[in-house]
Amino acid sequence: MQTQPWTEKYRPLSLSDVVAHELIIEIINRFASSGSLPHLLFHGPPGTGKTSTVLALAKKLFGTSFTHMVLELNASDARGIDVVRDEIQSFSSTSRPATGRFKLVIMDECDSMTKDAQFALRRIMERYTRHTRFCLIGNYASKIIPALQSRCTKFRFAPINPALVNQRLRYIASEENIKATQGSLEAIQRLGNGDMRKTLNIFQSVSLASKGNVEEEIVYATTGQLHMEDISLLLTCMLEQKFEASFSALHTLKRKRGFAIADVIGLLSEAVLRLHLTSSVRTELLLGLAEIEYALTFTGLEKIQMLSLVSIFTAARGIYVH
Repeated sequence: MQTQPWTEKYRPLSLSDVVAHELIIEIINRFASSGSLPHLLFHGPPGTGKTSTVLALAKKLFGTSFTHMVLELNASDARGIDVVRDEIQSFSSTSRPATGRFKLVIMDECDSMTKDAQFALRRIMERYTRHTRFCLIGNYASKIIPALQSRCTKFRFAPINPALVNQRLRYIASEENIKATQGSLEAIQRLGNGDMRKTLNIFQSVSLASKGNVEEEIVYATTGQLHMEDISLLLTCMLEQKFEASFSALHTLKRKRGFAIADVIGLLSEAVLRLHLTSSVRTELLLGLAEIEYALTFTGLEKIQMLSLVSIFTAARGIYVH
């Protein structure tokens, strides 16, 4: 356990351990208790507990028979029609009369499956529904054909609430004997952005780098992210100082912290939304940031885009409200 990544060490072992999605967990618990499980479709952003939930459900349903009754596949690796016709069909077509229970096929990242494979899977779900259930997991339900969606009960897993993420971080800090300031936990939560897997990976990396004493500055230094105070100072400078001074401040910050301009665009967008601006000015700033981000995907000349970045804020300077 000491050598495990925290994403596995603290993965929920039962449905009651799942951090969020109380209503979804309640409904799935009722399915498990009644023994009448429909085909399921879990969709939503990564790191929100989709796979953990279905694994906890399978352990509750099958207990020690888990390995015999569950087929777990990652559709991004095995996404062709041959896998559906061979491996999935051979598992689904055989029943286990001694147990009297249905088997479960878990298809992770099924939105990466080819259309032909999805159509083949649709037919298998119909043919073997008496003794096999399917749980399809994907980030984007729109990439799954309607014929599959209509055969499943859909649940959307939203990004995890920041309060619940902070609660989980404090629990892990206690379990690992880590001293972490509240500011550092909030920074880790913000960088994780509702993705629990990403959040735990950041926390584990920072705890190793800080030798168990986690502070906010260490979080930003370890992840290579800019501190929001730096962004606020840069934003104030670009809205209040002359063009030359604003460009110099941006260039100095870039040289000292070593960030790419693409990294700062998203942070500036968040900061702009918090400013007291008219709707038209905010719209122009966000459109300008979007155009710079788009241009950066086609060119490696950051200096030109830095000039463009400063210019869009200089144009809005006179309308900025303190």
